[in-house]
Amino acid sequence: MPKTPQSPSAISPDYFDQGRDIEYKPASSAGGLLQHHEIGEAAYFLRPFGKTYREALSNLITGSIQIIGLDDVKAQYAEQWGSIAKSVLKITEAFLSHKLGKSDIFVPLDEGRFALLFAGISREEALEKSTIIASELVNKLFGELPGGDLISVEAAMLEIEDFDGLDRIQDLDDLIQCFREAIDKTQDKQAKEFRQRKTKIRVCFRPLINRRKNFVAMNEAVVFHEVDGQSVAVMSDDPVFTGTATLRAELDFLVLRETGKTLEHLGGVGNKPTILLSVHSETLADTFWRGKYARILSSLPEYTCRHLLLNIQGTVTGTPNSRYRQILTSVRSMVLGFTFEVNPEWSEFEAIKGLPIHALSVSGHTISEAAQIELLFKHAKSSGRKCIWRSIDSDELARTAFKMDVDYASGSIFGNVQDEPARPFSLPT
Repeated sequence: MPKTPQSPSAISPDYFDQGRDIEYKPASSAGGLLQHHEIGEAAYFLRPFGKTYREALSNLITGSIQIIGLDDVKAQYAEQWGSIAKSVLKITEAFLSHKLGKSDIFVPLDEGRFALLFAGISREEALEKSTIIASELVNKLFGELPGGDLISVEAAMLEIEDFDGLDRIQDLDDLIQCFREAIDKTQDKQAKEFRQRKTKIRVCFRPLINRRKNFVAMNEAVVFHEVDGQSVAVMSDDPVFTGTATLRAELDFLVLRETGKTLEHLGGVGNKPTILLSVHSETLADTFWRGKYARILSSLPEYTCRHLLLNIQGTVTGTPNSRYRQILTSVRSMVLGFTFEVNPEWSEFEAIKGLPIHALSVSGHTISEAAQIELLFKHAKSSGRKCIWRSIDSDELARTAFKMDVDYASGSIFGNVQDEPARPFSLPT
């Protein structure tokens, strides 16, 4: 593996000719990966996505599409991009061809941006897979590069209506052009809708019950937006607010600022609640966004560092301890600590060893997942961390959570949200 360049702004064009072990392999007539530069029948390309031409197009367009971008690579090596761009893009295309499955493909958009199209997996699985690919691609290009966040990943939330000329598609070139235009169109549309709707965002608070101590000292921030005159909770899959990494980061900035106003209202004396505030892992992983988030944090009252826990959502499987440490260090002094919101099957305790992660949290889920959640919480407690179960919405889940002896529980079953966080108080026995 090539060594990391000594300076991020100086790199030899010959560097990218070292240690290359990936070559282009043409797709065979019997199957295999169809490269983006090969022109053939659209039916061949679409076969893994559906039984009919129209069904395949629909599944492909509305399925799992992730965009990998090299904009930060281009910015960091701006002075030399002209001399290294061809090699970087060639290695990137070869690497993507090698890493994707037999039925997955990538579509080149503009210089340094690629749409990855995955067959038969969910958007969440595609995002995780793409993020791992992006991290490995950084290492392929630059060796073990500290940071590993030069390559961006974001979802493309497309619908049939976003495409023009589908009925005129004859080959892969036509489809690529359709995707390019549709992705640009939908991203512009999402950004416009976000600007319009963010003025209707408000942050409310819900107490987290400390069942073991019969005490409430922590509140979680819950995000709402107005839809047809009604306040509706912002869902994790809302395409307007979370359709792309950029919009997710913008939402995180907005919610932090609004939460900051509440923290300021707590005043300088008296008991103050701890606030559990969710933030997307991508926001903290990206150098630029993390810096902006840290600047907002630094503008909040001094006591914020003792009363704000960041609940990090969307962590990626396989992230090393050193990477987490790097991400958390820059904001550590401004918050009380962190919690990780994970899926019930999560088990990467070694990756968070020695980090200021106070608890593991899960959100929602069904009674069928209770056994897996209990096992996760048992491991969390054995590692010295607390357990939080958020968004509980039924008596059955609430009783199950209490039987598990969770440290904190919250959700609509326990009561409505309120405009201000509750001051610490004891529950009646």
